[in-house]
Amino acid sequence: MWTPGFIYTQPRADFNAYIGRIISAGFGKRIMFGSDQMVWPETIGRSIAVIEENRALTAEQKRDILFNNAARFLRLTPEEIKAYKAR
Repeated sequence: MWTPGFIYTQPRADFNAYIGRIISAGFGKRIMFGSDQMVWPETIGRSIAVIEENRALTAEQKRDILFNNAARFLRLTPEEIKAYKAR
């Protein structure tokens, strides 16, 4: 799992290359975005933008990193996922 502090402190090109290597190695369904960031909460949105703006990632890979992988890990039911997305 990556935290905003990790994403935010890395040069974007380096982070994008890093995430590409992890996905190429077959771990795309295991990557989760997470945060316990309370010192610099503005880094959360900036870090999400780094993932969303990565042109090498497909839309599905971005959804997996930002939601689907965590939902599967937490064993959310289809009803829980639907309720969350309806917010």
